[in-house]
Amino acid sequence: MNGKKILTYVAGVLLFLVCLFLTDRGLYYLINRMETDMYSKNDFELRFEEYMQGKSFNTLIFGTSRTYEGIHPIYFEKYLGVKAFKEAFQGKGPKYNYYFYKLYKKYAGVPKVVVYGVDYFIYNVTSDPKWMSRFKLEEETPAFDWFAAPLLLVHNKKKIDNFHNNLLMELGKKPATEVNKDRFKDIIDVQVYTGIMQQGDLLKAEYTRRHHRQVFMTPPGVEGEYFDKLLKELDRDGVTVILTGIPSFYGTYKTNFQHNAFLLQLKSFLRIYKRLYILNFNRPGKFPLEDKAYFNDGGYGQTNSHLSQLGSQKFCEMLLKSIADHYK
Repeated sequence: MNGKKILTYVAGVLLFLVCLFLTDRGLYYLINRMETDMYSKNDFELRFEEYMQGKSFNTLIFGTSRTYEGIHPIYFEKYLGVKAFKEAFQGKGPKYNYYFYKLYKKYAGVPKVVVYGVDYFIYNVTSDPKWMSRFKLEEETPAFDWFAAPLLLVHNKKKIDNFHNNLLMELGKKPATEVNKDRFKDIIDVQVYTGIMQQGDLLKAEYTRRHHRQVFMTPPGVEGEYFDKLLKELDRDGVTVILTGIPSFYGTYKTNFQHNAFLLQLKSFLRIYKRLYILNFNRPGKFPLEDKAYFNDGGYGQTNSHLSQLGSQKFCEMLLKSIADHYK
């Protein structure tokens, strides 16, 4: 290959890299702008204020998707005769819960009890920007860094995939009206939900010797500082806090193997907060973790597991009998 061909080849490679760089940055900048615009259009606080008018709740329920599937307000009324408001879903981590509590007590008052479904992966959770956009935060938006990684689209794939899913859900929504409950549909749906029927095809019951095992991430982790802030604020407000371990399918229980470290971390709060209690139902002998009928998913190598409708019924009955004394 003579010198002229080498120069042509090198020039072609450089041109390709420049085009790749500009295309990558251009597409990521466009996606970033679309994400910012979509999340900035949020009237949740106004709708929440309207929804709370004339209503009274003495219990607030926090957690992720495991709490969403496992703890339901209807059972608080059935077994304890109290009204509970649930704010739990995938992507609602400690940071979201902290800011939601500040909004909640502004319009609903300070609750008597907070039931928090604590997950083994509580210090791994990142609150979804879609949910965080509900709050008018004065935090500075990070400057757009053109050189954060060689390819920004690859580097931010998880963030982009999350935005893509949120965008599809947003486009699929029906327009809300001012005169009916559709305006509060996203709030109401969480309150009336009681779980889904068991789907056995998602359970991984077979033991494998080489299954992945998940270590417990110690605090502060991703959002641990907000968990601490929330507990401090609840303590100042005189709220009884019940941290509850929600049952996992047995294979998931074995996959998340550092339960002692997880529980020791939770128990460290007992020395600090006098109105904080821990109830752990995620252990054999306390709840039938091997009964497939009580779970929708989970198993060996699976770090997450959700209760079925039948399982959540049994769990709620056990949980509410255990905390009944806090309402006397």
